[in-house]
Amino acid sequence: MRMRNLAVAATLIPVLLVPGCGTDAGVANAAPAAQKAARPSLSDQAAAAAGSDDPVVNAYYAYRIALDAMMRSGGGKTAALQQVMTPKMYQAISAQAKYFRTKKLHNTGTTKVLWAQRTIASNGVIVSACYDTSAARTVNSRGHSVLPNTTPTRWLDQMRVLPQQSGWIVDGGTTTPNAC
Repeated sequence: MRMRNLAVAATLIPVLLVPGCGTDAGVANAAPAAQKAARPSLSDQAAAAAGSDDPVVNAYYAYRIALDAMMRSGGGKTAALQQVMTPKMYQAISAQAKYFRTKKLHNTGTTKVLWAQRTIASNGVIVSACYDTSAARTVNSRGHSVLPNTTPTRWLDQMRVLPQQSGWIVDGGTTTPNAC
């Protein structure tokens, strides 16, 4: 596989795997794992990052925080993902984590959510969000970027968010390059 194709695949795997998630009836069984008392929970971190009182928007921020942690770890840190997404979406993102581990890829830096807002649609509650990846380069084990310089750095998420027993979790959606 050419390096350019590898880079595009690494960037788009979540986009290709996530749409259509959310038909699982087992969302209520996906209770969050216990957190250490001294460490803030993902929802606390998300609320601080978002500066929002909206638990739906904060669920999206918690998802981004957990996804960034997984990508920075090279696909190793996936436990936090189970707390912020449905089991079906977790399965799809776990495939991306496995790809990162297999190809020895990881991200440097984090993505920055520029804005996020909740909307109600015919298929549920949607969080539309614009995020920037210019500080989150995907690199190989030698530290060389695997993405072409022409890879977009602004992305538009349209993520479905579902209620669960203790809050809200991300269920999937679409991510498209957009100069938002």
